[in-house]
Amino acid sequence: MQGTAQRCEGLPELRSMPIDEALEQLYEVNGYIAIWQQEERLQSLQEELLELATDGLEPREYALAFADPPEDVCAELRVTGTYLHALEHLSRGRLDPEDHEPMWHPKDYPPPERPTVAELGRYGLADMSRAFDRARPTLPQYVELRRAYRQMDREPVIYIAFPEGPSIKPGATDQRLPQLAQRLMLEGFLPWEDPSAGPLTDPITSVAEPVRAQPLSYDSQLQQAVRAFQVAHGLQSDGIVGRQTVAALNVTPQERRLQLLINLERLRWLEARRDEHVLLVNSAGSTAVILQGNNVRWASRVQSGTADRATPLMVSRINRVTLNPSWTVPPTIFRKDKLPQIRSNPAYFAERDLQVLDYQGNRLNPADIDWHTPQGVLLRQPPGPENPLGALVFRFENPFAVFLHDTPSQSLFERAARNVSSGCVRVEQATELADYLFDNLDASERERIRELQASGKTHEIRVRSGPQVILGYWTVQVMEDGSLRYLPDPYDMDEALAKALSAALQED
Repeated sequence: MQGTAQRCEGLPELRSMPIDEALEQLYEVNGYIAIWQQEERLQSLQEELLELATDGLEPREYALAFADPPEDVCAELRVTGTYLHALEHLSRGRLDPEDHEPMWHPKDYPPPERPTVAELGRYGLADMSRAFDRARPTLPQYVELRRAYRQMDREPVIYIAFPEGPSIKPGATDQRLPQLAQRLMLEGFLPWEDPSAGPLTDPITSVAEPVRAQPLSYDSQLQQAVRAFQVAHGLQSDGIVGRQTVAALNVTPQERRLQLLINLERLRWLEARRDEHVLLVNSAGSTAVILQGNNVRWASRVQSGTADRATPLMVSRINRVTLNPSWTVPPTIFRKDKLPQIRSNPAYFAERDLQVLDYQGNRLNPADIDWHTPQGVLLRQPPGPENPLGALVFRFENPFAVFLHDTPSQSLFERAARNVSSGCVRVEQATELADYLFDNLDASERERIRELQASGKTHEIRVRSGPQVILGYWTVQVMEDGSLRYLPDPYDMDEALAKALSAALQED
């Protein structure tokens, strides 16, 4: 079979295994008998390939050159190659993530157990739909995002651009308020009978004939609708129609569709990387969740890295928790943040619980240091309520000095956009996360940990069989009620991925 495959032209390449090896394994299971001579099976394959459109994949990439059973060996293998190619894209992503949004992982990190493309193909020998069902990600975010994507294609959205202008604040009047009300009605944030809508025309005719009405007062009903719109678009729900809200109103349905499409691709990558037990962090939405299979075991708001100090994409595993951590100021924060403050404020150290140490850990007198050219110096803050790491740090192997941790900056969790850290992930529900990680310990061990925590001193607690941790990135979040939350793109990654997917289609 391998020799025959090598003589046939037009066979696709697979990323996960050589195509001739995959063909050999599949046909061996089938007793080296042609797979596609059954018209019913071939028809079922064609139906499943068309269904890939609901996953944001392009069915024409997998179009078969004929509808009848293939007449020669190479035609047979080309159909099988297309079949395996589609299963690989569905289960592992259309693009290779290492070429576009690579994730760091430890060198000895074992990949999650996943069926090979050939093993997925075997399911189709008995039931074609089962092969695609097994390949399709079961990650809850993917399932719900695919549902929303499919619904978006079925229900065309009427789009009316919203004019730019001064910010509209509660109680104000503005000529654009009728158009604002109409946009919110079209998107379901305001019912048609709402009196805030004013004298509006029919939504279909209003596309061609813009609404012209007397300015309305920006009353409480319209403000409530604006706040709901802001929440759904990852914006601060202040009810002010400012620059960011106007920009969100002017994202076209085609752009939203593309946003869903590229995030379906990201979630395919994520599904191929995740273990059964995983802590997922979304740096774009600043949320975290622990999944056991597809069941949520813990969830929290988090604070992620800023655009210029982005939280890295990575895969690792939680292996220990630090109780009452001290904080050694990282080099970047020391250089960019602390040194300018120290130089401009002679009383800087007197006002803060911050120690100056040499690299051996010996205390130094801050007055003896030339802060314009400091050498061999580091800053450390001991444990305490003002320590930036809070009471708990969750550690995992990585070269970026990044970890999850508690924080005294609790007020920042109320922000819609929480990309405010220097790369680490600040966790709102840190105590609950620690309780979850220690849940499998016996009562005496948990009591000992409570005593160590109460001592105020730093202690390291090893975590046995800790969850995999993935620091990921996706810009559409499906909420618990099934609604979509469109997120900002804080690291400006969406455009590059959209271009890459478009280029891949053009190449084919």
